[in-house]
Amino acid sequence: SIIVLCTNITERFEEDEKIKSSEKKLKNIVANTRQLICSVNPSGKILYANLTFLNVLDYTEEEITGKNISNLLSPSFLENNSLDLNELSKEKLKSITLPFLTKEKKEVPTLAAINSFFDVDTKEKGFNFFLTDISKEKSAEKEVLLYKSLFEASQDGIAVESEGKIIKANNSFAEIFGYDSGTELIGRDLIDLVSNDDVLKVVEYFRLLEQKKNAPDRFEFLGKKQDNSFLYTELAVSTFESDNKVYVVMVTRDVTERKRAQKVIRESEEKYRNVTDNIDDFLYTFERVDNFMRPLFYTSAVEKVTGYSQTDFLGDSKLFLKIIHPDDFPLLKKRLSSLIRSKFQLSSEMEIRIINKQGGAVWIRNKVKLIRNDAGRIQKIYGLVSDITLKKRAEEELKKSTENLLKLNETKDRFISIISHDLRTPFSSILGFTELLSNDETLSKDERSQYISFIKESSNSMLSLVNSLLDWTRLQTGRVKFEPQKIQADTVIEKSINTLSGMSFQKGINVISNVGNDHFIFVDNDLIEQVFNNLLSNAIKFTSKDDKIEVSVKPSGTTRFLEFSIKDTGKGIKQENISKLFSVDTKFTSEGTSGEKGSGLGLSLVKDIIEKHGGKIWVESEYGTGTDFKFTLPTASANILIVDDNKTDRLLYSKILNNITPGYNVEVASNGKEALENIAVSPPALVITEHQMPEMNGYQFVQELIKANLANTLPVLVLSRKVERNVAQDYLELGIEFVFQKPVNLQSFKKSIEKSLRKGISTNNSK
Repeated sequence: SIIVLCTNITERFEEDEKIKSSEKKLKNIVANTRQLICSVNPSGKILYANLTFLNVLDYTEEEITGKNISNLLSPSFLENNSLDLNELSKEKLKSITLPFLTKEKKEVPTLAAINSFFDVDTKEKGFNFFLTDISKEKSAEKEVLLYKSLFEASQDGIAVESEGKIIKANNSFAEIFGYDSGTELIGRDLIDLVSNDDVLKVVEYFRLLEQKKNAPDRFEFLGKKQDNSFLYTELAVSTFESDNKVYVVMVTRDVTERKRAQKVIRESEEKYRNVTDNIDDFLYTFERVDNFMRPLFYTSAVEKVTGYSQTDFLGDSKLFLKIIHPDDFPLLKKRLSSLIRSKFQLSSEMEIRIINKQGGAVWIRNKVKLIRNDAGRIQKIYGLVSDITLKKRAEEELKKSTENLLKLNETKDRFISIISHDLRTPFSSILGFTELLSNDETLSKDERSQYISFIKESSNSMLSLVNSLLDWTRLQTGRVKFEPQKIQADTVIEKSINTLSGMSFQKGINVISNVGNDHFIFVDNDLIEQVFNNLLSNAIKFTSKDDKIEVSVKPSGTTRFLEFSIKDTGKGIKQENISKLFSVDTKFTSEGTSGEKGSGLGLSLVKDIIEKHGGKIWVESEYGTGTDFKFTLPTASANILIVDDNKTDRLLYSKILNNITPGYNVEVASNGKEALENIAVSPPALVITEHQMPEMNGYQFVQELIKANLANTLPVLVLSRKVERNVAQDYLELGIEFVFQKPVNLQSFKKSIEKSLRKGISTNNSK
């Protein structure tokens, strides 16, 4: 028979399922907790490690299982501590600090709780490690220790304030205010450390800080020490909030000595300023910055000397070079080059001219003192500039006076020589015939008339000589007014022809002027009339009856000069006598074709007048065929047009041009459109244009000139703040030869202007 015993195990089965479910949940919690958890056997071999443990120490489950936990700890810890698991687990969940190492040997500080368990399967005791990663806490602890050591060791005074009370202060802060240690100040009112004069100022400052308003990061006030003495203090502050309270961290310095030094410096500067403001010389300093010499300061007297302000010079480091007189720039450049090349020269002095803001030339003495580094390179320049214009003027006047005295003495000797030699003959003739007329009563009426005519002729000759002598001496001694002006050449020539028409009519000579009304000369009207009168009267005198004299003009080989010719068909001059024509010392005269006589001084006077105008005179003659007197006179001044949108540059280059081209008027235009309008009304002799201009740049402006058929006859120079190679090439293709980068080399600039003006004159004359 079979006996079946049945037991209802449903409840137990359900209980087992619950246990399994709980175990699964527990394993899941252990595996994913933020704590590092591992289990080890009695010898320390790891039986289990959760996912966090594996991730933090960078091991896989296979790598970690069976590894002794002591091998995961820092060797330095094991050297000083024993890892007795039984001992460590005696007190349940006792926490100790254990430094674990990752696979890469990076230390991970942990707070460890260890307990023991009994493994029913293996019948062995085991140990569970519950580890918390305290890396951040350790780092923060180190940071706190670092800040604490910095706080205590700082030589600056540091304190923390909240709600008007000092809650922390280091010993340096205490020392600044005369206390022994920072602890003495804890709990004290901050106002106790402030002088009565600055209490309101400090209270207002901290109110702004706490309200987060615009308070400066640095603040100065007059502090009060424990012994009631005062000091100047400077605070550098920052704020932070904690538990709804505002804390102010104050870094404090005693700046009393600095304040005293600043006061001394201010007083010294004031004295220095008073001295420099009351002297006519100015001082300047340059310093090397980023491999360039930059101006640091100019004293106010710079404006007295140059007309430009301190701001002008500080804003443009090259302004001083820009205003150097063109004729003196090569000298300055040479001296500067020598200074730069020399590694030992520490000072220099030179006298040069500058062009002041008003356009006048000013003589200056520039003394410089150099500071060089060990390699001999200039690091600083100290300069003293004096206006020596009056001194130079006095020297020039003295030189002129000396020259005039020598010239006057020479003229006196010549004058006496001429009087003693040339007046003797007419005087002797007059006295001789007067004696005959007075004493010889037998003379017939015809003889008396003849002798009287001889006396008259000698008197006229003497009067002519005296008049010529007076004119010559006045010109030689500078007593003749010299007032050149713009004159139409044909007008003065026609006037001379009309004045001498009686002489020419008597001899039947036709005086022809081929000079048109389009030639203007820059001369003194009275003196030039004298030149034409003298040369034309000579031509009439030495031309035969019923012949002709021609007056003509053509361009000279010299810039801004015209060449005039007075050509006759008279008796001509022997070659050996040509050199005597213009000399006072070898006075040369001969009779005209009708027996006319002269003083022999007229041509000397003509030569002096022409040379006074900057011209020259010469003679071409062949004896028996006629004579051609040729001479040059300056043309009337023309205009030069500057086109530049920069007002300062227009003014500067106008003044430069006034100095290097004194015979020309300088006109200005602020843009290309305005310039084209000016040119349409009155074409200038030369145009100088800036390349970089708004609306119409220099290149477009030149293109407009080409369209108007003006580019071939109107010379153009181009200036630019920056010149690229392709820009210069573009202009060259338009026929523009000269393109300069500002600031210009004045010597090259001057030469190019002269060349352009010569080109412009020759172009216009060829038309």
